[in-house]
Amino acid sequence: MLEYKINVIEELAKIGVNTTKAKNTGLFGQATMQKFKKGDTTISLDNLNRLCAVLEMQPRDIIKYVETDSDREKIISKISEKNIDIH
Repeated sequence: MLEYKINVIEELAKIGVNTTKAKNTGLFGQATMQKFKKGDTTISLDNLNRLCAVLEMQPRDIIKYVETDSDREKIISKISEKNIDIH
């Protein structure tokens, strides 16, 4: 599961970007700003790129991966279920 390492809204506020400015400049739409507020990391790579650019950060400074039981069950287990023979 991906999680934000930073409070995106607070970091944007530090550089003078609020919801109105983000919308008026076309930087981020209202839906994306709502996701930032909720901590929802299901944003597009384009939005992550914009975030990196305006905050002058790398993706690793903004998000992190935290393995969950759900990840192990739904994603990782699929790899182990398929026993691939390379011979």
